[in-house]
Amino acid sequence: MSTEREQIVDLTTKLVKIPSISIEPKDAPEDRVRKRDAAVQVLNLVSEYLARTDGITSETFENNGVVSRLWGSRETFLKPKLLLSGHIDVVNAPTNFFTPKLDKEKLIGRGTGDMKGHVAALVMAYKKWILENKSSKGVGLLLTSDEEVGGFNGARYVIEKGLLRPGVVFIPDGEFSFNIVDSQKAPHHFHVKAMSKDGGGHVSRAFKIDNPVNHIVSLYQEMRKKYALATPDNDWQSTFEMTAFSTGNGQGENKSSNSANQIAEWAEAWFGWRWPLEVKIDGKPATYQTGMADLKDLAEKYGVEILKDEHGFGEGCYTDPNLDSVKRWIRVIEPIVKQPVNFQHMHGATDGRHFYKYGSDVIVTSGITGGAHSDHEWVDIDSLVKLSEAIYRYQKEMTK
Repeated sequence: MSTEREQIVDLTTKLVKIPSISIEPKDAPEDRVRKRDAAVQVLNLVSEYLARTDGITSETFENNGVVSRLWGSRETFLKPKLLLSGHIDVVNAPTNFFTPKLDKEKLIGRGTGDMKGHVAALVMAYKKWILENKSSKGVGLLLTSDEEVGGFNGARYVIEKGLLRPGVVFIPDGEFSFNIVDSQKAPHHFHVKAMSKDGGGHVSRAFKIDNPVNHIVSLYQEMRKKYALATPDNDWQSTFEMTAFSTGNGQGENKSSNSANQIAEWAEAWFGWRWPLEVKIDGKPATYQTGMADLKDLAEKYGVEILKDEHGFGEGCYTDPNLDSVKRWIRVIEPIVKQPVNFQHMHGATDGRHFYKYGSDVIVTSGITGGAHSDHEWVDIDSLVKLSEAIYRYQKEMTK
């Protein structure tokens, strides 16, 4: 009989070998189909792993090609005391990244740490608990396939359309080495566009041609004065950055890029704003509404249009260290890892924000991982074994 370590390596390897890359809005129809099929393949692999487990049912949800699957007991299917939640989508990578390599205690490859190794730990712990308990009552498992691109068609869809309302959500995702995330920054992404009043023209006549680039740069500089507050020494503050910029001429089929000696007809930019829910700006809590109000005022001032494809909407996540669910997890995990568990901030975001919005306790932690989204992504195998054992015990603790 194989050991738990061997089982985790085997299941993680099988999951990683399936290139379940996130579906993105820009994808061609054939790419969306291919990515959807890969996600279904991963979900089916998990279903096969759980197939001979009594007392469990499942339902598949789909929105805009994004597939998610929920497992649980019929009695507590949409209202489990505890939901084990993970994502199976990964960022793109060369083909060879999807063949994981074993290097002593590390498994290396795309998705090993973010987060298919953690999914393997979840699934193994879930199966072990159900086999012992003879039922999945009180605990559910949700796997989604769009966390890397926001989670709105995955976790958010299942919550809002499927009416999933767990008491506690456990998400092993990130690089936290068993620490617990107490706060995740709230994200929002603005998309803006400016048009030249003169239709662009040769740069030699810049003194008489309205340049749309200047409109956006002026707006950007003023927003940064108020919202770009984080520094290397004080990073738990708001950040506001331009993440993409383009210029061009014409629209639709006549759209073209402009040359180096040409003032563009139009300019577009994306801004990424992230801020801690508990931090104040100008003495007031920062919210999506306050940021949007400032952006609208400046957009009017500088002749910039705010486009409709914004996303994020400032939904962060805060976990109170004094929650009973958190204290129970700490009591379970610390004896297993033989180290104190601390709290730390997260500059990014997880699907936890979607559950937090609807009132669930959210626990985000992880095994020992590194290099997420890079060419040296890895996960420590022993940490997954310990994490899986802790998740197994936590299910028992939360369903007493």
